Amino acid sequence: MAIIKCPECGHQVSDKAATCPSCGVGIQGKITKCPECGEIVLNDQILCPNCHCPLISTNNNDTEKSEPSQSHKVATVEPNSDTNGEGNKNEKKKKSYTPWVVSFVIALAVVFVGLYFYKTTQMRNELEAYENAMMSNEPAVLQNYLDIYADAPSEHRDSIQSHLEMLKKVDSDWTNAVVSNSKAAILRYMQLYPNSLHNVEAKLKIDSIDWMEATQKNTIEAYQKYIDEHADGMYIDQAHDAYTLLDSKKVNAEDKANISEIFTSFFNALANNDEATLVSCVDIILTSFLHKENANKNDVIEYMHKIHNEAHVENVEFRLNNDWTIEKIDRGNGLFAFKVNFSIDKITQLSGDSNSSLDTFKVKASVSPDNKISELNMQRIVQ
Repeated sequence: MAIIKCPECGHQVSDKAATCPSCGVGIQGKITKCPECGEIVLNDQILCPNCHCPLISTNNNDTEKSEPSQSHKVATVEPNSDTNGEGNKNEKKKKSYTPWVVSFVIALAVVFVGLYFYKTTQMRNELEAYENAMMSNEPAVLQNYLDIYADAPSEHRDSIQSHLEMLKKVDSDWTNAVVSNSKAAILRYMQLYPNSLHNVEAKLKIDSIDWMEATQKNTIEAYQKYIDEHADGMYIDQAHDAYTLLDSKKVNAEDKANISEIFTSFFNALANNDEATLVSCVDIILTSFLHKENANKNDVIEYMHKIHNEAHVENVEFRLNNDWTIEKIDRGNGLFAFKVNFSIDKITQLSGDSNSSLDTFKVKASVSPDNKISELNMQRIVQ
């Protein structure tokens, strides 16, 4: 006796039991074993429910009579049988093909889904790159789009190409304006391309050109013009310093009055034969006096005596014409010297008659920072 599984309900039952106590199906004499897989099956089944192998029942009366408790023998078709062998082969082929077909279909679906998402991503990336390039003013950005998206829609590539050509022209015009180093050319460029990336550089270039012009002229007016036009310019501090320096060198009304007083005192002392006042107006050493280099005060006194001791000279008078040309020279530490040009009339009254002579001289002189005449030369103007 052996314990088996009921082929109907699967519960354990003795192979000698008449029926299954769970489902009531007949057991003794009603079951057999599949010769292919060894599964316990009912005698009346044609195919094994486990491996689907064909089952053929053979009734051996002698065997059943002598061994009534044994199950019916089930014989399988011989392997050499053409019909059943071919059936088994076809069934196995069908089983072996099915997984491959399913796998192929799944793989194909994965490929198509992947291609769809790849294509969608590429289109989205291309559109974003196109929009960014169209908003850019950098030629490199546009050229990069054309290089990467060679298969982009033709309308996109045409728009990018047109935009790129425009930017190249902008750059070309900028190069020409810079090479010309002309303020007018740069201003014209800024008017043509008000949104150009070069406009900041253009303003700096104009600032440099205006500063160069101011330094070349080196006048108060030139520096004032730069200050007015470039309040935030790169050279604004230098412009203020240069303006202040030139302004300090500018001859003002006080300077003119001081110069006039010095030379008026000198020539009045010369005319009045006033030695003390005369020498108080000059330096100890004059770089040049009446074309004599390194002259001293005695040379000045000697000249005064000479003009008064000439024969028939009754009186000498000097009259300044006030046609001053004054240059102010910075000596540092707030000290200034002056170069002075002017003309003077010398009126000589002769003795013995009422005649007088008039001579006009061009005077070239210098005044030291301590307000002393340091140079004085006179040249008669022939009339």
